[in-house]
Amino acid sequence: MLAVPFAVVGVLVSLVDWLRQHDSVPMVPTDALSQSVSVNYAVFPQGTARTARHIGALVDLETRYLLWAVGLEVLVPLAVGIAGWVTITRVLDTHSGPRALSRYLVALAAVISIPQLLGGFSVDITGFLFGLLLLAVALFVLTRLFLLPALLVTGSGFVTALRQSYRRSRGQGMTIAGLIIVIGLAYWGLATVPVAGGFLSTAVVAPVHAVAVGTVFSTDSRETAPSPADHIESRDARSDESQ
Repeated sequence: MLAVPFAVVGVLVSLVDWLRQHDSVPMVPTDALSQSVSVNYAVFPQGTARTARHIGALVDLETRYLLWAVGLEVLVPLAVGIAGWVTITRVLDTHSGPRALSRYLVALAAVISIPQLLGGFSVDITGFLFGLLLLAVALFVLTRLFLLPALLVTGSGFVTALRQSYRRSRGQGMTIAGLIIVIGLAYWGLATVPVAGGFLSTAVVAPVHAVAVGTVFSTDSRETAPSPADHIESRDARSDESQ
């Protein structure tokens, strides 16, 4: 059941890939597909489409083509966001209301749109040491943001979720970094499959990503939750102080 939401979205991603290739609005292949190896990881579970449409392609379009193109570009993130929210909610076995969903979707939209507005984050690495440094910085940032989706699902605000994600990930850095590399390689690897890459990347890897986020969050929550003995000791300490 956990795989169903992203399986449905995977079909949508493949359909949108096909529509981008056959409509009259310019599109480009996803940058990661041109790389020999790529860790194509994103903070939120979402899969990797085989095509993309940059902001510049929407300039000077006729109204009907503009509405069509914008509709496609909004539909996929919306569906991906709902699928991720539903999957993580099921993993955590928690109830998450509309406000938490809206925060999740806003954060996902920011993660997707900011690189588009800045022209993408593709970097050509010419030096081995510089590449290692860049990888280390990227892994550090992504590791600290790994639990952000789960915290938003459980109702935390943006600032609180960022702060808690940073704090909770500190003791699990190596584990999370390993998950990021494996998941990122899987996103890229399945996306390179001709025709079906967008579906496979979304339907197979995105639910694994969502389950990993929920599982790490649940494990950390159990480890940091105070035990009954802690409550008793705290109560006894307060009693001693009051005497």
